[in-house]
Amino acid sequence: MNYFYLFLGAGTAIVLLIIFYDIKNKKRVNEILRANKNIPPLFMLRSAELKVNAIRSALSTPGYIDSEETQNNLIVQLDQIMSSYKNREMPLATYYAKLGSLLITVNKMKTPDPVPQGEIQACL
Repeated sequence: MNYFYLFLGAGTAIVLLIIFYDIKNKKRVNEILRANKNIPPLFMLRSAELKVNAIRSALSTPGYIDSEETQNNLIVQLDQIMSSYKNREMPLATYYAKLGSLLITVNKMKTPDPVPQGEIQACL
């Protein structure tokens, strides 16, 4: 019968240690979450940076867009979006969405590559 009380006491002590450890870790996690609440998502920032680089490289490529006026308009739109994000006038999610729509617009404006007429080959 002495072993029963020994295991009962040891089991109770172990359960209490686990409960106190869990409470301590929950407090740490909540402190970390509160400290990181205002930090923007890093993957979204990196993806937005890649979108800006893709738009800039497409707009700086000669012959990518036929109309010079359209190209200048797209450059102005990109500058407006970037300046409003830098001035904290729009949140990151809106900035990311607007860059995505501008990238789609730029990709639609791409001039088609001319197909050589004399070198069309049949594929079997």
